[in-house]
Amino acid sequence: MSVCNENRLNCTPEEVLAATAIPACGKLVNPSNLQAEQLVYDQAFNDLINNFGLPVDYYINTFNLSAADLLYGEDTTKKFQGPLSGVQMYVELDDSAINLTKFGFDAGDEFTAYVHIDTFTTAASAYFDYSSVGQSIEPKAGDVIDLTVLGCDRPNDRGSVLYEITERMDQDLTALNPVLGHYVYRLRGKRYDFSFENGLSSEKVNEQIYDNSFSGTLSTTLVDQLTSAGKTYPTEEEPYDIDSVSKEDVFDMSTNNTDIYGDYY
Repeated sequence: MSVCNENRLNCTPEEVLAATAIPACGKLVNPSNLQAEQLVYDQAFNDLINNFGLPVDYYINTFNLSAADLLYGEDTTKKFQGPLSGVQMYVELDDSAINLTKFGFDAGDEFTAYVHIDTFTTAASAYFDYSSVGQSIEPKAGDVIDLTVLGCDRPNDRGSVLYEITERMDQDLTALNPVLGHYVYRLRGKRYDFSFENGLSSEKVNEQIYDNSFSGTLSTTLVDQLTSAGKTYPTEEEPYDIDSVSKEDVFDMSTNNTDIYGDYY
């Protein structure tokens, strides 16, 4: 008994194929034919982010191209507007970048976040007038996200961590656009460490090494802005001197003839 489909040879495509007989009935990847399916995906993404996402504080970088000094590339009146609180984002953190330091790379912590497009647009447009700084209502590189929910009970008075957005994507057919719809923004960024930014508060208990005992705002007349606190590692009685520490603990030439290649000091 033959297992071949011999009947195929006895009919024409117009008899059996809707896409051939009536082209409008086909086109399975035509977005105009997938409105119901896109609605399902849109609500599914929104539901997943609401259920498994984190509420974050969002700071809008109000850099205005028309107000900036294009020679130096800066806007001296720029400030971070925020926080826009309670925006739900599904967040993935990569804190393993420190492993690259043994190869000479100074890589900061990285994050990836997903936010529902309509949810962000609605919340952001009600909070801030983007047209006043000539921006579109969407996340952008330079905006800052504060993961406040992860900083409330950290040990030794540490606080939440800030991340600066470096990339925004709304279109990636392999990951973000099932049935050709646009539902979420994918945001990628790096840990944000700064000495002073108008509108932002620096990370608590940040004891990175500085050249002196102070980093941040020396004095200010800006509303709601305070002078930064001093660092805790030096004191007035024992000022921090990297040369002294290096001589005693790093390049101690009196130990094991470490000066055979020449004295460092």
